[in-house]
Amino acid sequence: MIARRVWTAFALLMFPGFVAIAADDAYGDPIPEGAKLRLGTARLRSSGNSPTAMTPNGRFLASSLPNGTMGFLDANGEVTKAVRIDGEFGMVLGFSADAKRALSSGYQNVFVWDTGSGKVLAKTTRNVFSGDNSSSLSADGKVFAVGGTKSFNDKEKEKLPTAVVWDVESNKQAALVTPAQNEAVSVALSPNGKRLATWGYHYDRTAKEAPKPEVDPSRLVQFWNAADGKETGKARLLTGSNPATVAFNPDASLAAVSGGDGTVYLFDPATGAPKGMLLGRSRQGRKIAFSPDGKTIAAAGDDGSIQRWNVEDGKRLGLTEAPLTMNSNLRGLLFTDNERVVAWGNRGSATCIWEAPSGKLLTAAGGHNNPISGAVVTGGDKEILTASGDGVILRWDFAKGKELGSLTLKMPAGGYGSGVVTGAIVLSPDGTRALAYDGNGIAVYDLPAGTQQYVIPGDFNRNNEAKFSGDGSKVVQVMSSYDAKKNPTRIAVWDVVTTKKLGEIELPGLNQVNASLSPDGKSLVTIGMKAEAKGDGEFVVTGWELATGKKRGEFTEPGGYGSFAVAATADNKTAVVLSPKSGPIVVDFVTGAKVRALDLESKQPGSMLVVSPDGKLAAVSLRPNFGPTPKVPVQVFDIESGKLQKTVPGGTGQLSVLSFSADRKTLLTGFYDTTALVWDISEK
Repeated sequence: MIARRVWTAFALLMFPGFVAIAADDAYGDPIPEGAKLRLGTARLRSSGNSPTAMTPNGRFLASSLPNGTMGFLDANGEVTKAVRIDGEFGMVLGFSADAKRALSSGYQNVFVWDTGSGKVLAKTTRNVFSGDNSSSLSADGKVFAVGGTKSFNDKEKEKLPTAVVWDVESNKQAALVTPAQNEAVSVALSPNGKRLATWGYHYDRTAKEAPKPEVDPSRLVQFWNAADGKETGKARLLTGSNPATVAFNPDASLAAVSGGDGTVYLFDPATGAPKGMLLGRSRQGRKIAFSPDGKTIAAAGDDGSIQRWNVEDGKRLGLTEAPLTMNSNLRGLLFTDNERVVAWGNRGSATCIWEAPSGKLLTAAGGHNNPISGAVVTGGDKEILTASGDGVILRWDFAKGKELGSLTLKMPAGGYGSGVVTGAIVLSPDGTRALAYDGNGIAVYDLPAGTQQYVIPGDFNRNNEAKFSGDGSKVVQVMSSYDAKKNPTRIAVWDVVTTKKLGEIELPGLNQVNASLSPDGKSLVTIGMKAEAKGDGEFVVTGWELATGKKRGEFTEPGGYGSFAVAATADNKTAVVLSPKSGPIVVDFVTGAKVRALDLESKQPGSMLVVSPDGKLAAVSLRPNFGPTPKVPVQVFDIESGKLQKTVPGGTGQLSVLSFSADRKTLLTGFYDTTALVWDISEK
């Protein structure tokens, strides 16, 4: 059980909210005390810091941890080591061959540090751009190179960006070069530290037409002697894309250049002379790497596929498809020996590692790869559906939490944005429909087919959001803008079956508007802040007769800092309101009177409020407490009495979804870490 204990320590750091070791999830990891099930896995899934580099042996990823240390994670997401860097903070960009030294980038500085002690060995201050190829470390960790960007300082705006080679042992500059580009410079240092390659972005603001490839500095790669900064050769890509990445073989006798469009070009860095080209599939070569013996070269593409060639004769050695489509989020590629290649990247909030030539996925599979956006119990309490921002809906067994399959929402083919939905998905309470924004408005989908039935027109001058009514028969569409006076928020209600608009109201002068439909579908309750009110503003709750747009009643109180939300209740005349001043209260939207406050144990409510489908229970999230393992409790109330019924003790991170089952016996909590928890709230 050593691995489990290590993973638990990691979970407490990266995914706070664990209150005790209780049952295990499907991956053998503990879930919070009181929870029945965890849907999905939190392994290598984070809504915050994600890994930024991999050790040369392909076994560990480096990631910043919440407590200010740098963690080394294995493929299971277990922290095998945590190091506090002495006096510096920044993301890891690379390692020496023995992983005893690491290269990191902080705020306008790049530094090398000892991975055992955390001691900073060398540092240089530079205008460094954020991204790949900004810095490079030699295999022995004794030399590093840093590119640069054009200065935004008016006194230095005419200076060209430079690249520097820095000696770690003396902590001094070894060479300074001024490449041909005028905006940004990328760098690659050979493993033996003897050669430097530079390339980058050039823009002529006075030019009247695009430069020809033969003279365009953006297509130029320059090679330099890393010891003295003298240029040894130039190489230019006349076809395809501009250079995207450069890699050297171990002895620096050959350089590979790729534009990321399929072709890998080979050059002699001593002269810049061409040495051949390797043809790959489309968009291949976003990352390239040489084997330790220099005899094989590999390239990885946007989709995560890996191609390999024999360097001497250019023979193709094989193509390995990625086990998961990476969607242009490839982060790294390296040989762990002369035969095995490891690649890694991000799919939303999930970090994935895979290898070639086997094509094996090395990290945990299953679950979502993006934060949860919807969760419902369906099928007579037999299944749970969860949705996320990756366009996927997953089916789960209600009793065991086993993943049963997936549904994919499909946009109609053709035109901009066609294909698979990539935004957040909203599920109907019964799990038979879904909403997703597709660029033209709010699209309504039938489930389980995942077929788009129609689109509710949006307003291009306003933000468009929508949610289902409590029974799922109607859609409440909120069209809001940042200018409440000139472009007021509009709220429309649509019948899902007949596709008829049932009513629309306009709310001039209100910001941060939200709305809820009464269970009988006759009244709309809105909340918002008066834009022109003095001080902290004025919080407004208003009831409306939907068919006529007639105002029914209005409750106001001083505003304040905090979140607010609204949900109509079973009696069709009251609503539970999360107020920035009073917390959760029940308001009569017909008379405009405050009825009661909910008996909140904490005076610090969170940002989420939901009412059960029958309108009798309300769940309110609390603000996370401070500390290394902050809890995120959710409290459930009886609306009629205002009394607390149950407290769900905590979760795995920042909440994104709250949802009741139809029978009010189950509460679902979804999180930004891509997981969901199932809670039994039937017992007080």
